[in-house]
Amino acid sequence: MITRLVAFALHQRFITLALAFLLTVGGIISYHRLPIEAYPDVADVQVDVITIWPGHAAEEVERLITVPLEKELNGIAGITFLRSVSNFGLSNIHVLFADGTDNYWSRQQVLERITGAELPPDAKPGLGPLASAISEVYRYTLESKTMPLVEVKALQDWVLEREFRKVPGVADVVSWGGGIKQYQIIIDPGRLRGYNLTLKQVFDAVTANNANAGGSYLRDGEYALMVRGIGLLRSTEDLADVVVAAQKGTPIRIRDIGEVGIGHAIRFGVLGRDHEDDLVQGIILMRKGENPDAVIDGVKKKLVEVKRMLPAGVELYDYYSRDRLVKTTVTTVLRNLVEGAALVVVLLSLFLYDLRAAFIVALTIPLSLLFAFIFMDLRGIPANLLSLGAIDFGIIVDGAVIMAENILRHLSERRPTGHRVVREVQHAALEVARPLTFAVVIIMTVYVPILTFQRIEGKLFRPMAVTISVAVVGALLLTLTLIPVLSTFLFRRPPRERESPLIRWLRRPYTPAIRWCVRHPVFPLLGAGGLFALALVVFVLLGKEFLPELDEGDLWLRVKFPVGISLEGAQPYVHRIREQLSSFPEVRVVVSQLGAPDDGTDPNGPDNCEFYIGLRARGEWRFHDKGQLIDAMAASLADLRGITTNFSQPIKDNVDEALAGVKGELAIKLYGPDVFVLEAKAREIASVLAAVRGVADLDYDHLVGQPQLQIVIDRKATARHGINVQDVQDAIEAATKGRNVTEIFEGERRFGVVVKLAHDGDPLSSLKALTVSAPSGERIPLTQLAEVIKTEGLAQILREGNLRRVGIKWNIRDRDMGSLVAEAMAKVNAAVKLPEGYQMVWSGRFEDQQRALARLYVIVPLVIFIIFILLFGTFQSVGDALLIMLNLPFAIIGGTLALFLWRSNFNISAAVGYIAVFGVSVLNGVVLVSSIRQARTEEGLSIHDAVIRACEIRFRPIVVSAIVAVIGFLPAALSQGIGAEIQRPLARVVIGGLISSTALTLLVLPALYALRTHRGRVSDAPVTS
Repeated sequence: MITRLVAFALHQRFITLALAFLLTVGGIISYHRLPIEAYPDVADVQVDVITIWPGHAAEEVERLITVPLEKELNGIAGITFLRSVSNFGLSNIHVLFADGTDNYWSRQQVLERITGAELPPDAKPGLGPLASAISEVYRYTLESKTMPLVEVKALQDWVLEREFRKVPGVADVVSWGGGIKQYQIIIDPGRLRGYNLTLKQVFDAVTANNANAGGSYLRDGEYALMVRGIGLLRSTEDLADVVVAAQKGTPIRIRDIGEVGIGHAIRFGVLGRDHEDDLVQGIILMRKGENPDAVIDGVKKKLVEVKRMLPAGVELYDYYSRDRLVKTTVTTVLRNLVEGAALVVVLLSLFLYDLRAAFIVALTIPLSLLFAFIFMDLRGIPANLLSLGAIDFGIIVDGAVIMAENILRHLSERRPTGHRVVREVQHAALEVARPLTFAVVIIMTVYVPILTFQRIEGKLFRPMAVTISVAVVGALLLTLTLIPVLSTFLFRRPPRERESPLIRWLRRPYTPAIRWCVRHPVFPLLGAGGLFALALVVFVLLGKEFLPELDEGDLWLRVKFPVGISLEGAQPYVHRIREQLSSFPEVRVVVSQLGAPDDGTDPNGPDNCEFYIGLRARGEWRFHDKGQLIDAMAASLADLRGITTNFSQPIKDNVDEALAGVKGELAIKLYGPDVFVLEAKAREIASVLAAVRGVADLDYDHLVGQPQLQIVIDRKATARHGINVQDVQDAIEAATKGRNVTEIFEGERRFGVVVKLAHDGDPLSSLKALTVSAPSGERIPLTQLAEVIKTEGLAQILREGNLRRVGIKWNIRDRDMGSLVAEAMAKVNAAVKLPEGYQMVWSGRFEDQQRALARLYVIVPLVIFIIFILLFGTFQSVGDALLIMLNLPFAIIGGTLALFLWRSNFNISAAVGYIAVFGVSVLNGVVLVSSIRQARTEEGLSIHDAVIRACEIRFRPIVVSAIVAVIGFLPAALSQGIGAEIQRPLARVVIGGLISSTALTLLVLPALYALRTHRGRVSDAPVTS
């Protein structure tokens, strides 16, 4: 088949060139259609069930909302994790599904289950938006000096949110701050008593006075008059005129017993920006799986329309847009690609020493990339820093270099002219076509382990493996077809037989060295063995981590205040922190998010505040790196007592929480029935971890300590006075948050109407002075009907897998993850003992690393065996196959030493680098062994002469392909730009592995071949396909 393909291309040269032209056009079109993103969506398929139940403590929310919902959700096919958060007035359940589960199917299954849960009548569960951890693509604030804050919030909720949702690809808009507008009826308890009215009468009166009646129709000649009874409340004046009762013919209106005004509902959070303490924010969420570039472009176009719709005095200011990160990372990747490609072209010209040959080889770079673009477009694979950034043009053109060099050598030696050029080119192409094809199959095979990765590592590296494999296949097709065809056109005049001065300079010491190695094979074998042993020792000394951290350009700071603090109590500290951070010249904007948004999508309490810290360009910094800036910021906040801080990045913070359920790189999860025991053990573990070097931002979930005022109703007392418990509860509700009785429409907008009791002075004293109406008309003080107790309860309840959970989380600073976790495990296991019924799980990035390594331990040996089978099928010799397999440890030597010398940690990115370099190193071995066998079978040379002859012939293509591959990855290995962090370990391993495998392939492999053959343990059968 390979022979027919090469023959067809050379005998139908016009068709071959036409197909290359179509490839170019199709690739360019596909490139412009490709989704472009900075960071792959690594989050699991997730459905959030959100239930807002205002005014109820976390314990009631867990018992009456979260647990019944979890009970129904258990058993849905494909669920991997079930996590929940029960807060004051809010339940948020995260249902995570296995990779590959359809987003819409999973939402449908969850929706079907939650309808069967037995919940309080005023608790309505709903689904969160179809978004993911990286869906926040645009953030803005609304500011006005003339419009009340609740009106700005209403503008955001009813106008801007609706407009932005029209943009294709937008899933939702999360509103922060401002408070939800509410019509409030403030009842004076004294006047209520004076008119001998009850709260229930007020509730019923307001509800009954707000309705439209639908009648039939009346005939009016030939027309039908539709009858409508219009009785909806429209304003505060309408509310004030509502009649509650009539006494002796005199109506008693709302205005007689209280006041009507506009306020806001219970606030879950407060948003501040720079020097402003209370603003309204919108966060635009992209639908999961959409193209971020297209979505942001649509948002920006819509933004122009929205700004024209804003009332006078209202301004919209954006402060975060994902396209900034996309542009920065794509610029870094493209710069590395362009620099690598340019270096490859220059080196090809220098080493091949023929501009025509260099041009032919260089042409495979853009064409193979365009081939990959077409496949990526068809498969919906987005272009990001890994799917494109890991492509090394040096590796892609390896086969092209070998093919072009062989054609160049044949033409310069035999100097054909006319029609004989095509025949000679075909002969030269077929000479290396089979080993090149099998080598490419092996290169694709080594990427199989990456395709088996799961969760975050799979979503990161699977697209890269597919892209590189497709690009290599494209390069092979071009090598077998286009390069021979172009050679027949460009080499009509035979090239002169000359060699690059650089190759001659490298060949000069190599020739005596290879002769010596073949004569004394034991010494190179011992040297290679010693280097491999050294590499193993160095590998043990390397730091271990899961993945290098992607620099997003900005910072995310999480501050935890003492449990039980109120929004009002935390605001002065939040303002101080914002001012402190804004004082850094490197900072362009600081936005604080205290508490939670009103829609419940980010369940946090008032003790939690998150800060977005937008940074200026690196050129304006005083510090050399971000770590120094973080240290300086942490030091500036050190005088604030009683708080804990955690510095991260916007996307990373969301991803960490989405994957592990905790907001930290590493975590320990404690499971058990009693939250008080869990928190006590978490405190013990945190004290142990505090002494471990490298642990930063250490904290644990503080769930206990929320001050509570418990009003325990005395049923005997209420029964004695003929009062129902519900009457007492209604009075308590009206005295605190207010009773929601109806709604008022303002055009298409709707706002709640609540009835509240007025109180003067201390709210606690007013609550104790509350009276409840008895059927006899008597007013009974609350203190005679219930016991009022001040105590401590739970601020938040976390659950995972239907068990209560407390997490201890921390970040890593100035140390590798592997050694830190090993030390921490030993100390924690020695110092902390859990009671029966409690368990501890190490989670976070460590859990991800263990899962990925466990899969590699199984898959990599299997892939090595498959490579052996392919090599055996190529050479029909176990000895030759095993000999070429030695290139794998040869590559390990250089890759490991490169990580050590560059002071890099071993991580999944570096592991992928080892996998990539295995394929290339095997390619060189296949080419060299094929040449040795060819020299023996076709030229009849002795073992010694055949080895020397093959090494001399293949020295140039092997050296050139290796140097080109190394230089192609050099920009990525040295890059310091944003987005280069994940590329660097991979590139460094490939560079080191190629250097060692190339050197040892050219010196040790021939010596071992001669040694093994000399002892009579090789089959001299010719190479077969």
